Amino acid sequence: MKTSLPPVLRAWSLVMALWSIFYINADAKTSPEWTFTLNCPPNVTVSCTAELWNLSIYGNATYTYGPYTYSAGAPSVHYYLNSCNTGTITRTWMVEDYNWQWHSCTQTIYVTATGSGGPGITWPEDLELEGCNPNTNPNQLSPPYNYPTWAPSQCTMLGKSYSDMTFTVNSQCKKIMRTWKVMDWCSYDYGSGAGMYTHVQWIYIISKTPPEVTCPAEITVNSFNCKNAQVIVPPLMIDPSVCGGEFAVTNNSPYSTSKGNDISGTYPIGTTKVTWSVKYGCNKTKTCTTNVVVVNASKPVPYCLGTITTALMGIDTDNDGKVDDGMVEIWAKDLDKGSKSACGYGPLKFSFSKDVTHTAKVFTCDNIGKNLVEMWVTDSKGAQNYCLVEVIIQNNGANIPDCHPLPPPVDSVHRVAGLVASLTDTPLSGAAVTMKYRDAIKSYQITRDTTEELQLDSFINLSGYKLYRYILVKKITEHIDSTVTYIQKTAVTDSTGRYKIDSIGVYNKVVDLTATYTDDVRRFIDNKDVELLTKFLLGEVTFQSYYQYLASDINEDGKIDVADQNLLMAFVTGQSQQLPGSHQWYLLDARATFAHPEDVLTGTVPLTVTLDSIPKPDPAVHFIAVKKGNISVDPGSLVPQNTESRSLTMFGIKAYPNPFADDLHFEISVPEASESLLEIYNSNGQRLIQKQYHLVRGSNTVKIPTHALPYGLIVYRWTTGGRTETGTAVRIR
Repeated sequence: MKTSLPPVLRAWSLVMALWSIFYINADAKTSPEWTFTLNCPPNVTVSCTAELWNLSIYGNATYTYGPYTYSAGAPSVHYYLNSCNTGTITRTWMVEDYNWQWHSCTQTIYVTATGSGGPGITWPEDLELEGCNPNTNPNQLSPPYNYPTWAPSQCTMLGKSYSDMTFTVNSQCKKIMRTWKVMDWCSYDYGSGAGMYTHVQWIYIISKTPPEVTCPAEITVNSFNCKNAQVIVPPLMIDPSVCGGEFAVTNNSPYSTSKGNDISGTYPIGTTKVTWSVKYGCNKTKTCTTNVVVVNASKPVPYCLGTITTALMGIDTDNDGKVDDGMVEIWAKDLDKGSKSACGYGPLKFSFSKDVTHTAKVFTCDNIGKNLVEMWVTDSKGAQNYCLVEVIIQNNGANIPDCHPLPPPVDSVHRVAGLVASLTDTPLSGAAVTMKYRDAIKSYQITRDTTEELQLDSFINLSGYKLYRYILVKKITEHIDSTVTYIQKTAVTDSTGRYKIDSIGVYNKVVDLTATYTDDVRRFIDNKDVELLTKFLLGEVTFQSYYQYLASDINEDGKIDVADQNLLMAFVTGQSQQLPGSHQWYLLDARATFAHPEDVLTGTVPLTVTLDSIPKPDPAVHFIAVKKGNISVDPGSLVPQNTESRSLTMFGIKAYPNPFADDLHFEISVPEASESLLEIYNSNGQRLIQKQYHLVRGSNTVKIPTHALPYGLIVYRWTTGGRTETGTAVRIR
């Protein structure tokens, strides 16, 4: 804005100018000389938050003329500010002097962004969310957990962004590191990073719902080596409904081969309490306990006298002073010849039956002659075994009158009976026991022919002369015809596993007894047997019982090798319909023992029980049943032949081939169309596959590609209509 001199001053200036013209030469140096000066306020620097509209607070311009000072008036103002409200403001004054000349000056106000510590930002707080996959988008979160906030400012232009990094401990425990960045557009410097503000917000995703864990209360196996036994336990099944079912499982068993979701291993005789620990959420643990019981199934080794002879003592039963009967008492321990416990479980008890209190036996006149008795040996753990002793009772000292044995029963002179059972005394029904005489039995038929013929006879008469005559003489000719007969008798075990061969007429000859049994060739044999045989060949497990060695020798060549594994695998997978060799079942003499379990492969398998004769009382001949190929199943879990071991009441499922090298197939039959859920887990209990299938009524086939499954054991579970069927399969290389 331009400013002119006031009228009075302008008139005065005119007078002074004229005076100067007329008197300048009179006294030039001493005449007063007035100057004109325009005075501007100084430049200033202010904050963008300062007052930028009432600029007079930063000063105003004046001008002086001579001794007088006047206001320069209102300036011309120009704002040069950016969007951040920083820049410059100019104030310009213009004044016209008494010579009609214009004077100007400018004040510059510098506006800057000032302050320390940056803008006042309130950052989102850390957050804990419960569940499996809650929504963590800031749009779905409420304050103060969603976005950073700040107070409005004239000096800043703030923008926000974030990025997430997810750290997964397990499916129930995750941590999100959300990095927030707020940039001040007005002050950001790329080189120094000034104007960029950063904060880390932690979001915890935790499931506090414990999984459903079911573990067996007790697992019982038998030990035959007096020390330990190999225990094979399926992986722990965990309900996967909690966040997908990926759980870390450990066990505290000192004997397990793996410390994860498999407590299989070699356990000592006794009870080992094993605790499974299932970690879920963030460092939460659920436990369950299984008692692994290893029972000492080894029996004591009985040694007894082969024969003892003793005489009856006479007794007077009617007190008439005459001996009329006899008796002798024999103690079972007197028949012992050094029996021992294979495991050192003493002291031993001796009895005449399984009843350990039956320690003595009384013999009378009814027992004159040979008596075959059983001497039972019982160790401190209750295991029992027995041997046979021939006790000969004589009446040669007391001369007891009318002392003789009772006559044999009319219906049967002699008989043989016994039991066919598994190693744990489970009866096997439908087994055939055959008794065959080792030598042929010869019978003789004698016939006699009588004839008469004349024979010349001589005699001397009274006169001393020798005379001759013919007489009629009878001649008898004896003919002996022999017949050779091979006698054989067979009996079948009943539902209790017992048999009896009676009506034995010839009892003083050597006989051989054998037993046979047949059933469904695939019964009790599955991929678990292949897996256990594979582990044995790899050295991961050892067999504790001779029956496992015998059952593993598939080709019956006296050794266990890869050839047996291939044959068993081909049979289980359906590539072959029958195992090779001459035996489906081995039925062994129950009294058989082996110094080492593997000796059964190199020695003679005791499939025949030989008796030198059929004594009285009736001898007991027992057999133990072992099925070839049935390696992993407890031998005591045999089921009678007319009983199904499993019933599928809901639907039928077949996994094939099993074991498998290529794709795994499921054949599923359902009574009506339905939705079905397939879940597949590895040996650690981790779920590998969860997929829904629509099944049509009748038969359905589902194929699982090989690349989706790991090598080794897998567990599958089909759920339809709220019911579940579970099974296992093995992928091989």
